[in-house]
Amino acid sequence: MARPGQRGGAQGGAEDGVEPEEQGEEEAERVLLARLLFSPPPRQLISGERNGLRLDTVVKQLQAWFTMISGRRLKLAYSDPPSTDSHNLYLPRALPAPERAEDLAVYRMMGLVQVGFIRYGLLEDRALLTAIYQDWLLRSAWHLLAARYVLRCWGEEFPGIRADLGPIARHAGAGVMRVNVTPVPREGMPGAFLPLYEGLAEGLGGRAPGSEGDPARAAIRAVDRHRGPGARALLSGQAQSLRDHFRRLRLGPPPLPFWLGILRPEWILADLSRDIAYEQEWKKGNKPLRQLMEAIAKKGGAFGAGAFGLPPAAAPEPPRLSLRERLLQKLSGPDMSKAPAYGALRDEFVAKQRTGGGEGELLPSGPAARPEEEGFAYEEWDDAAGVYRVEAARVFEVDAPTGGLENYQRIREANRRAINETRRRFEQLRVEERWLHGQRDGAELDIGRLITAMTDLRAGQQPDDRIYKRFVRQRQPVAILTLVDVSGSTQGRVLPVEQEAVVLFSEGLRTLDMPHAFYGFSNTHALSCELQRIKRFDEPWSDAAYKRLGNLRAGGATRMGAFVRHAAKLLGERPQPRRILLMLSDGRPEDRGEYRGSYGVRDTMMAVQEARRQNVHTFCISVDSADDAGQYLEQIFGKAGFLSLPSVELLPKRLPEVFRRMIR
Repeated sequence: MARPGQRGGAQGGAEDGVEPEEQGEEEAERVLLARLLFSPPPRQLISGERNGLRLDTVVKQLQAWFTMISGRRLKLAYSDPPSTDSHNLYLPRALPAPERAEDLAVYRMMGLVQVGFIRYGLLEDRALLTAIYQDWLLRSAWHLLAARYVLRCWGEEFPGIRADLGPIARHAGAGVMRVNVTPVPREGMPGAFLPLYEGLAEGLGGRAPGSEGDPARAAIRAVDRHRGPGARALLSGQAQSLRDHFRRLRLGPPPLPFWLGILRPEWILADLSRDIAYEQEWKKGNKPLRQLMEAIAKKGGAFGAGAFGLPPAAAPEPPRLSLRERLLQKLSGPDMSKAPAYGALRDEFVAKQRTGGGEGELLPSGPAARPEEEGFAYEEWDDAAGVYRVEAARVFEVDAPTGGLENYQRIREANRRAINETRRRFEQLRVEERWLHGQRDGAELDIGRLITAMTDLRAGQQPDDRIYKRFVRQRQPVAILTLVDVSGSTQGRVLPVEQEAVVLFSEGLRTLDMPHAFYGFSNTHALSCELQRIKRFDEPWSDAAYKRLGNLRAGGATRMGAFVRHAAKLLGERPQPRRILLMLSDGRPEDRGEYRGSYGVRDTMMAVQEARRQNVHTFCISVDSADDAGQYLEQIFGKAGFLSLPSVELLPKRLPEVFRRMIR
């Protein structure tokens, strides 16, 4: 049988002047080239490692498997490295290794280690957890011994599990060595550590340790021989002996293979009710006043703490959360913990953690006090490496800052004449006159399509019968979303002019009764990109929207690619066949680190291309006066996809004109 690329075996290859072996090489080259040109781009984690299996694609399968094995209904959530708080199981969002055939086994073994800590009662000794929390060397030694004990117990209970352990120990991505979350080299590992990795990791130098490894060997033998109760005491004693031995050798904590995860005692030891009571103690007044209030309350007097404007002496204890959940709340922003709704948000988060989520759902791992607990994760294009970085940015939708209504009224009053002119111009756009091409019936032939049909007939192919065009007087439904740059660079004269332009634009869009939305955008970090809601699609213009529009504030950076992707997502949910994304900006994509250079420009360019593939037409009006502004704008949006204004004062006048040109 002829191979692909040959015309008829060896003879066909010779007639072409190419030997069969050479033709096979050419076919291989064509396959490789096709893969390079047409296959989807690879994706990698932020750390630079290639992205393997994603947790959200196998969460239901894993949760069912862990429930079956352990008899416990543990919720799955995100953490890197893996861990547990004795209630939930935390696994990485994605595995760093491209060895997809073994990735699911890696997830299973990661979870087995953490579930085993719970199942075999190793996390119930609070005194030990306190000691481990204070001593990283003791923590790592205990973790390695406990993981070995847990895996042996699982293997005795379910012998089939042992088949996964060997490949996982040799797995390149799962075997990365870490101290806490910091990767360390595998070469040059101290000999005192090496016996601890027997069966857990391979390729650590291939040398047998000398006498310095005897204590680790003795600890391993003790753990392997142990049967029955007393495991916690045994592991604690052996870990402390190893800790003392490592200290005498002046060694730091032994690193852990990535798949073994990390122990976080602070997640288990936290007592939220106690900590909150301590933090609120000052509100009850000084000690004499508290004693007086308690005495009055005991006697059942008419005067309680509320009579003095103070909280009751005995407030109900709030639900208990792990320290991880508390930290996620407090890391949500500098001012959220002081907001009046903080307590309500906390209680809502607790309720969701304790009762929410169906079978196979991931618990939120993002800040609980954000309007959306997780936000929206987006990839970023790394042009230099030719890969997508998985979950490199996270967008949160928040309400734009608000204030008095007088700011909006002042802008509107100052531009009354311009508003009337804008309305008049937009009135002219109510009816659209245009040719509809590619029709099966119509008043005239479409010459271009007719030529294509004749060519198909000559080639012996079935032609397309849509060869007519007709003239119509109607407007195709349009949805438009406007992104307003409110980064720190707009502070001063740019932001007020942007507000003025948006006021004029909104008046014109209301004249057309066209679905529209306005959002501001800025970010303080790649994982804290805030899309500020000025007006949503489904929200009518009201005093609340006017207040947000009249009180925009500048601050932060411009990680533009993430905002373009999220805006395209919002437009993709609209039923209108035509979707327009309009951006008002004063400069290039800008953020700390590498995003400041060509990385940001290329990522935004890729985001614009992705949006256009989703039928979202993107256009940018820029007031950047830099010499190279036209160059990077053309690179991002294309030659016809932007308008560069020499002066910011022209923005209010030109914005309606640009829109009229976009919808024609």
